[in-house]
Amino acid sequence: MKAFYQNKIILLTGATSGVGADLTECLLDLGATVIGIGLLSSDFIDLKDRCNKHIDKLHCFAIDVTDRIEMIEMAEKIKNRIGLPNIIIANAGLGGINPGDCFCPDIDKKVMSVNYFGMINTFQLFLNELISKREGQLVAISSVAAFRGFPYSASYCASKSAQYIFLESWRNDLKKHNIKVNSIHPGFIRTRMTNNSDDSMPFILDVRKSTQLILKAIKNNRSQFIYPLPVKIFYYFVCLLPNSLFDTIFIFINKHKQHLFKKPRIY
Repeated sequence: MKAFYQNKIILLTGATSGVGADLTECLLDLGATVIGIGLLSSDFIDLKDRCNKHIDKLHCFAIDVTDRIEMIEMAEKIKNRIGLPNIIIANAGLGGINPGDCFCPDIDKKVMSVNYFGMINTFQLFLNELISKREGQLVAISSVAAFRGFPYSASYCASKSAQYIFLESWRNDLKKHNIKVNSIHPGFIRTRMTNNSDDSMPFILDVRKSTQLILKAIKNNRSQFIYPLPVKIFYYFVCLLPNSLFDTIFIFINKHKQHLFKKPRIY
């Protein structure tokens, strides 16, 4: 693992908490230079303390991934001061609920802006240079929610599905340029985001175990990686269900939890 990541320049959005913070720490331990992107400068205080022994290889930028102009300005600074990233990981994301019977368009727009358009803004920053150089790897941390529209989660599922379909198309478009494209689909991971959810979370993983699986999938160039294994099997089954049976099962599962999903919210 270390031989693959050592001396690589890796850009990572959503680097200040949860999966992103743990990826940052592990990548630095493996000898990579990490360009960490987060929303607020104050968010980097804990990350810098956590990664203090490799602080010289950690470069932090407080940027909103939905702000294309700021992202382009940041990219110029990165190219001039640090160099062209070898791997770009779009990890910034929002979770939340947005039920159809009390749907909030503003929440929908915000979730799509960060999860989908934020990913595109991130990948486009260095795409021309990667094509010219004929090397590079684009990785998105998506979700198993990409594969079906689960109750109360229209905005989140739609944003993750958009990521998945976009990446599938780009994977084929960019293959001739020797650029790898990877779509990572975790189940539940124990982070601040999941701590704010009222839903049940079977087969939830500790963040470090999740990080190890993600890093291995990137190294092995897994075009699509769904984990952990029990969740992968479950979602393959769910994707095969006809709509009538899917609807019946999930209405039954959620009928005693409807009071938890009365109000749209982001977490």
